[in-house]
Amino acid sequence: MDITLQIGGEAGQGINTVGDLLAQVFVKAGFHTFTINDAESRIRGGYNYTQIRVSDNPIHAPVDDLDVIVAFSDDAVIKPRNKLANDGVIVFDDNVEFKDIEACHYAAPLQKVAKEIGGHVRMTNAAALGAVLAMLKFPIELAEETLSSIFKKKGEKVISSNVAVARAMYDRTLEEFSGPCSQNLSTIQQGPGIDKMLLTGNRAMALGAMAANLKWISSYPMSPSTALFQDIITYSRDLEIGTIQTEDEIASICMALGASYAGARSMVTTSGGGFSLMVEAVGLGAMAEIPIVIYNAQRAGPSTGLPTRTEQADLLFMAFASQGEFPRIMLAPKDPLEGFDVAVRAFDLADKFQVPVMILGDQHLADSTWSTPPIDVTKVKIDRGSLSSKGSGDYERYKLTNDGVSPRAFPGDPGKVVVSSSNVHFEDGHITEDPDVRNAMVQKFLKKIPNILDALEPPKIYGPEKADVTLLTWGSSWGAANEAVEILHKDGVSINQLHFCDIYPLRTELLTSVFGQVKKIIAVEQNATSQLAKLIRMETGLDVHHHVNKYDGRPMTPGWIIQQLKEGGVL
Repeated sequence: MDITLQIGGEAGQGINTVGDLLAQVFVKAGFHTFTINDAESRIRGGYNYTQIRVSDNPIHAPVDDLDVIVAFSDDAVIKPRNKLANDGVIVFDDNVEFKDIEACHYAAPLQKVAKEIGGHVRMTNAAALGAVLAMLKFPIELAEETLSSIFKKKGEKVISSNVAVARAMYDRTLEEFSGPCSQNLSTIQQGPGIDKMLLTGNRAMALGAMAANLKWISSYPMSPSTALFQDIITYSRDLEIGTIQTEDEIASICMALGASYAGARSMVTTSGGGFSLMVEAVGLGAMAEIPIVIYNAQRAGPSTGLPTRTEQADLLFMAFASQGEFPRIMLAPKDPLEGFDVAVRAFDLADKFQVPVMILGDQHLADSTWSTPPIDVTKVKIDRGSLSSKGSGDYERYKLTNDGVSPRAFPGDPGKVVVSSSNVHFEDGHITEDPDVRNAMVQKFLKKIPNILDALEPPKIYGPEKADVTLLTWGSSWGAANEAVEILHKDGVSINQLHFCDIYPLRTELLTSVFGQVKKIIAVEQNATSQLAKLIRMETGLDVHHHVNKYDGRPMTPGWIIQQLKEGGVL
């Protein structure tokens, strides 16, 4: 089974709620789901949609064809109907007047049933749920269980009303709708997924940060990173995490650096435009060797760009942000499970090497929802790196060591005076312009890099170890590319995928090996200039053979990638 449903309309019509209900119904039934939200950057109006893909196999990307469209506005029919599969179904509220009525399949009395049965138009979402499940011939009993679970905290009256509305619309749809549908799930059994939960990339990384003992977060809200900040605020009192919404991004990173200097694991969240303002403070953190984690949920730029759309175009900017030369670490998770792991590792790496660690997400990863297995937080082990032993005596915050990492002490530690500076400094932290000290401190920075490389994970190969064609990917583009590889491999194409999560500093051993064996390397990136491919060429001299680039603000699909490979003469 592999079906895709799309709920579309204007902002404020409860589109996401219907999508959430459907996703939870299918997850509770044991199936894998993947949900994307496509929204215009406005509070109300415009054309927005939620797309839910359901399968009995794990899925990580949207697809192009739609089996069911639920429309709350005429745009929700007109814009996506060319993607409707053969025998696909469009259901819309009968209060909406479509100019092209023959393209629609069922005018459902969603609001009418919500008012008559539930007593309020707010229950239109439950009515839409019932209509969609009837279209699919999906057992309504599973939906009733899910609605009872979702509304449990709101009391029996709310539960019974929503269940009654969903059941009434379900029965009415079965009675009134006689058209064909590409899916019939009337004989479906429990799916293969057990104990799944729904996670966005933002929420998974928030959970990872809290599991890593985050103690301070300061941010200026900037979509699409804001939900991570909000999730941490939600639990901040219980977990004793300091949080503040600052007046701007400069203040947010400077506060986080101050908290980290005092010993608290600290983080900021932003997008590319906000990170632009943080760049000078990134240099401050590097010179003072203050650990910090920076999360950039990328969106289309430059400037305001497309505030609610996706892109992966900040890689080179972040790799070389701020003046001077110093190490930094860049990680780009592919999905929520890896996002949780990356968040935990980011804090450990920042503490261990006393460098800025940058997490590169994007709107697609941040806002999409995956069904994932539960996360075992008891396995999280915290590594604060090299700390100065207790006791009195002269303390040198920037003591020269063989690996470039000086033991940390924090202001207030007994018997220690901690001196830090944004200028070049002696080992004790006091300012100097001595050229020999300058050389020693730059070399101190660079000595960290070999051990950083050892601590980072190499890229991974998906598919056969050796192939004629290799797709080169990073971050959230993994999902669509990985499914494209699976489809092409079944069709007899010799193809695999080389994927990067730990991007910078660049680990080159496996990379060099793959480039030396494969006939064609194809860079697949959500940007216009293949930024990872450029970074690889700069670091290694290795060049890719072909580029597949998407930069319209919408996520890739497996079908789109395959089409680009065929049009480019790769296949």
